[in-house]
Order: sequence, then C-alpha cells, then structure tokens
Amino acid sequence: VYGRNRTDNTMVGQAIPSGTPGQAARHFKKTECFCFTEQQFTAGEGRDMPLLFMVDPELPDEIEVLTLAYTFFDKHKLVN
Repeated sequence: VYGRNRTDNTMVGQAIPSGTPGQAARHFKKTECFCFTEQQFTAGEGRDMPLLFMVDPELPDEIEVLTLAYTFFDKHKLVN
C-alpha cells in the first residue's frame, strides 16, 4: 500500500480499515498492517507501507469480490 501526505505539514495519523461485503469480514485475516500503528509523514512524504493478509478458504462461494479500503485520519486534527 502506498501513502502520501499531500499537505505542507507533518502528519501523524491512523488508518482505519473497512471491508465489503460485511459477511466476508470474518474470513479476512490481516497478519501485518500499517493500520496497526500510528504513521508519521513529513510534509509531502510518500512511502510504501506493509499489508499482509490471508483469505480463509471457507469463504462462501457466492462471495466473488472482496474490497478492503482505508480511511486515514490526521490525529492532530481530531484533538484540536
């Protein structure tokens, strides 16, 4: 996963994952994820961040597509 701070300021943030369809969530296991810890980016910095996951073989056959998305929250803006 690649992330970039598009602002002119240092940012400390946390990524919050979401996945669809919802019934697939119990079959999706993240083993390493940048979302487990805060991320600090200097102004304009971009970098690759780790994401490793497994999909349980018991995933129902009718689920053909899994979508994993992240929303990145600037923690400074949340408390100010």
